[in-house]
This record gives sequence, structure tokens and C-alpha cells, in this order.
Amino acid sequence: MQRRSRVLALVAAVAAVAIVAGFIARGPIERNTFLRQARAALGTDVDVSSADYSGGTWDLRGLAIGTATSPLRLEATRATIATASDPVRIDLLDPTVTFASGSNPAGDAPAVRNGIAAFARVYARADVIAHGGTVNGPGIDLTAIETTLHLGASRPTIDGTLELASGGGVYPITLRTVSQADAPARGIEAPTQAIEAPTQASEAPAQGIEAPAIPLSALAAMQPAASDSIPMAGLARDVRLVVGAAMSGTARLDGATFVLGDHRLHGVHAGLIFGGGGVGTRKLVGSLDAVPFDAAGEVHDLRDPYGWLETGSRDLRDLASLIRVVAAEPQLRSVHVDTTAPGLAFAQYAMTTDHGPLAISVLAIDPAEPTLRIDTAIAEDHVISGGERTSAMGLRTGAVAGVNGDYFDIGRTYQPQGMLVRSGEIVRGPVDRAALVIDKSKHVRFDEFHISGAVRAGGQTFPITQLNDWPAGEITVITSAFGKELPPHDGVTFAALEPAGSAGRYRVTSVGPVTSPLPVSFGIAIGPKVHVALHSGELVDVDYHLEPVVDGAVAAIGGGPILVRDGAWYDDPHAPAPDERDYRWPVIALARQADDRLLLVAADGRHPERSVGMTRPEFGDLLIRLGAIDAMALDSGGSVTLVSRVPGEATVSVRNVPSDHSAERWVSDALFIYSSAPLPSIVAPAVAPTPIPEARPAP
Repeated sequence: MQRRSRVLALVAAVAAVAIVAGFIARGPIERNTFLRQARAALGTDVDVSSADYSGGTWDLRGLAIGTATSPLRLEATRATIATASDPVRIDLLDPTVTFASGSNPAGDAPAVRNGIAAFARVYARADVIAHGGTVNGPGIDLTAIETTLHLGASRPTIDGTLELASGGGVYPITLRTVSQADAPARGIEAPTQAIEAPTQASEAPAQGIEAPAIPLSALAAMQPAASDSIPMAGLARDVRLVVGAAMSGTARLDGATFVLGDHRLHGVHAGLIFGGGGVGTRKLVGSLDAVPFDAAGEVHDLRDPYGWLETGSRDLRDLASLIRVVAAEPQLRSVHVDTTAPGLAFAQYAMTTDHGPLAISVLAIDPAEPTLRIDTAIAEDHVISGGERTSAMGLRTGAVAGVNGDYFDIGRTYQPQGMLVRSGEIVRGPVDRAALVIDKSKHVRFDEFHISGAVRAGGQTFPITQLNDWPAGEITVITSAFGKELPPHDGVTFAALEPAGSAGRYRVTSVGPVTSPLPVSFGIAIGPKVHVALHSGELVDVDYHLEPVVDGAVAAIGGGPILVRDGAWYDDPHAPAPDERDYRWPVIALARQADDRLLLVAADGRHPERSVGMTRPEFGDLLIRLGAIDAMALDSGGSVTLVSRVPGEATVSVRNVPSDHSAERWVSDALFIYSSAPLPSIVAPAVAPTPIPEARPAP
């Protein structure tokens, strides 16, 4: 189709050349004058052996159009242009269009298209009729061309037929002018769900394309070598498209093959739906090498109806990259992939090990995707809480994917053990073990952090040792994120503070021992080992920040241990729960790849029939195979939960199988991915997600 659009662009250029020449000259012109005016008008190379005007008709001989940088070249033995007719009629005899092998198909075609649009506004209508001729390019030939190109006030359209010759077969294609509004009535299916409306009125002309079959190898041949195209074979059948301001329609993959590096996705069958600037499938099945494979979902980076054949789709390339990585895993038994949002893909696969079966879930995140952001959430929006399920936090905050977070005080206060930064605010101070921080550029850093700061009052300075930690140690900053009440604790004094002008300066509004529950307000809790005499009305300076300093930190979450450092297994000396190192059970981690892409990876466990789990060293090896150069574990065991949107759904659901009797555990916090992209509009889920039961395990 992309090749065809370029053919039409060049044919339309012929019309523009003749119209401009006739408009300027109004009579016989010298060949050189004709060429000078035509080249200036089109911004491309034009040549004719002769140009004569008689009785309102131009007669061009030996026509050739092309550029030094474009791979496209149009030649015709003769072209006649009837400028006085309505519409203006241009007949091409034996046109030949060629594509230079190895060139970039983008070339100067956009400039030519812009020129056509300008001339179409000057002349109400012009029809270009091609008789016979061929179109030849790398891996693709169009023959038996009998088409009419209509140049109008909105966009060029075509009526006619042509044949695509590829691999020894001939494939007829019908082209006709329709409107996007009446496409279903004209026998070309449109998706039943919402489709992005054309920028023009719905009755504006659009291009209908129908073909019983199109070889995928021909579509692959249209992509430049530099686009990292995927070799394809097999057929797209029952192709029925309407292309206007957007593209809508349907097609079927029938026994298709896609080569992904050293791996082959073959025997692929799927129904494709085009709409809303994207393409989707409710169900795709095939084999990845010799392993059962299925997929579902949609991508929406195909806004240019033809341009994506040149440039490709970043989301489809990312999905292919994830499939290649999974395909390299040993002893695979099955693979499923789907798309969650732009820049976010999901894979789930089963494999066999010497210790039993394994089920792995992976979320692949492209931080360069502008519609994605990464942040954290905390149970009930407070450090001290009754806990909350990961899926419930994701639903409450509008996430599209995420995982459980830090280790926590299970069954009691549910406060996380390590640090938490949410939307740039430090919600819980760090401890001296691993945490990950995400900055405003969505770069991830793994390190050990601590609070650095001080309280200055009455000429004395006292170091701040924690933030929203209870019971308070020495000097602990308390914010509104702590919870509803400060629990009573012997020896702890609380000084409530209010802003007093300049940043970091506060006035003490009340001070006293925490002998009974106190409503939470901003202030400092003073532990029994520190003697600080504060008084109501006194001015104090409070300043604190993370060390090491992270410029523009927007999110951070504690966890540990570090599992991978600089591409190798790392035996973290400050690992939490060190006795779990060699115990095979559910594990989860965030990993960073060499190109700064991120992976959230979960291995289910405690299900001998489905997934036995992994030790920390085994999990580290798996992360390295998936391309991790740095990785940190999060709270493992029964807390392991990975959520994302099922294709077609608006909210997250649990994608792995938690180990607490397959029920989702209440946890303290979570790491989430959010998307500002529009909701899925093409694909409805084939099967509704199965709700995961809830479980509050005993302390």
C-alpha cells in the first residue's frame, strides 16, 4: 500500500506539471520554459522530450519525473492533458514507476504531496488515468494497472484495479472512492468500537482498498533496510480497508511467518482490526519456534495511514524485542504476550527446570514513551494503615500496570520498612539497605540512601535521623502522610510546627509527651535519647533531603536485595531477610537494561504443579538472561503481585498467581506505571479477567 501511495503521488505530480504549465503559458511554450516552470513549481526533477499545446490539450512526449535523493522515478512514453475538460483529464500511456533498491523510500515524497495539495486547491478537479504500465521495486511488482486518480479539494482518491505480482503469484487489488461514514454500507467492514473521526466531515472522500489476499513478503519489501524491519511470509487475506484521515477495516493473517532474529514465529493466524490510528487483534495464535504462542492487544502509533510502512511501529518493534528475549529462555513450554499501553508490553511464559515448572511474568517499559510516568502508591495513602491490595491501589490511582513494593510490618502497622517517595515527596525515610529512585527523566538508580538534615533551635543543631518512622528514634520528622494518629509511646515528645515565612522556618504551636493518641500534623518527634527543650511560639529551622542526592527524584521505593550489578550476579551484604537467599519461592524485581529500558519481572512459587519459585541466585541469573545490567528485588513470598490492564480493559487486574492460596495479599506500598494515552478502542478481551480472591495473612 505504501508503494501504491507513492505511485499515486508521482502520477498526481504529472497532473500538477501540466496544469501549472497550461496556467502560466496559455499557448505553445518552449520546452525549456516548460521545464523551468514545472521544476520550480514541484521542487523535483521533471523532463520531457517535447511539449505541445493544441485545442486545449497538452501533448507531452518522453515524460520523466524523479529526484536525485528519492528512489522513485516515473516515466511515460506519452501523456495527454485536456485542460479545458471538467474534470481536467490526464492520460498516461505505458507508465513505468521504478524504485531504486537500497534507497530510503521516504525521499522527497512529502514535498511532492504538499505540492499536489496546493494545486488541488487551485483546480477543483483533475483525473489522472493510467493505462497499462508497471511498478517495479525491491521484492514487489504492480502490473495490469487501470486506475483513475482524482485530485480534489480534500485529498486524492483512486478508482480502478491493479495486480500485485510476488513470489510467482498474482494478487488483484481493487481501489475505489468511498466515504468513511458509509464504509460498512459499501461492503468494507469498520470496527464496531469507537474509531477516531476524520479531520474532515465524515462524508469526505476516502480510499477503499479490497484484496482477497496480499503476500506479507510484499509489505515487508516496502520497508527500508534501516527500519529494522521484520522478514515476513504468508498471506493477509480478506483485506478490506478504508483510508482517509484515519485507517479502518479488517484483515486476516493466514499461516503467516515472522522472523525475529534467531527465532521464528510461524503458523500465525489472527483477525486484524484497523482503527483509531492503530491495529489490534483479539486473538493471535501460532508457534514460537516449536512452542505454543498467543497474543492480543493493540498499538496506536500508525497515525499516518501509509507512513508506518516506512518507519515501522515502535510499539510493535518493542513487542518483537520482548518476544525475542523470551524466545531465548531455556525449555519453554508456552508464551503469551499482549500490549497494555503505548510503551508498555506484557509477556507471560512457562518453562521447565530441573526443580520443576516455572511461571514468569514480565512487564517491559519504554521510559522514552512520553505518555508514561512511573510513581508509587501507599496503602490507604498513609504510612500507618491496615494495608491494601496492589490491584486496589492500582485501581484507586488509575495505574495501567505495577507491582507490589517494599517489605513491611505485616498484620500490625503495615508501615514499609524502607523509603518511599511519591510524586516528588518523601513519604517514608530510608534505612541503610537498597532502594531504587526514579528521577524526572525516568532514569532508575539503585543505591543505599539515608536522610540527611537537621533541626536548628535556640542556637543548637540536632540531626534528623528518620521521617515518618514509628516509634521515633532520635529526631523524626512527621508529616500528614504518616497516618491519622500518633500512637502513644513512652519517652517520645512531639512538637507540632506551622510555616513561619521563609522556606524551612517553622513556629512551634504545641509541644508535649505522646502519652495518648495524637492527631497527626506536621512536626518533629523527639526520642528519649535526645534532649531538646522546645517551647510554644519558638522558631525552628527544619531541613532534610536524601543522601546520596538524586536531582529531580519523582519516585522511590525500598526493597532489596540488589540482585544484579553491572550485568553480573551481586550477593548483597545488606540483604533483607538473608535466610531467604537459597529458599525457592515467589520472587519479584525491577531491572534496568543497557538502553535504560525497564523490566518488572515476577516468578510465581509455592505451586508445585505450576511454578515452584526461584532462589535469589537463580532469579538473578534469569534477570541477566533477560538483559538486566542492574536489578533489585522487592518484597517476595506471598506479597508477589504483578498487575496490568488486560487488552480491552480500562483497569488493572492481577496477572500472576499469588502464593497465599492464590489470593492477593494486603501490602504496604507499590510501584506503578501510569499512562496519559487514550483508553484502548479496538480490542475487547476474549475472556474477562478472573478476579483474584483477597487474603489477609496472619502476622
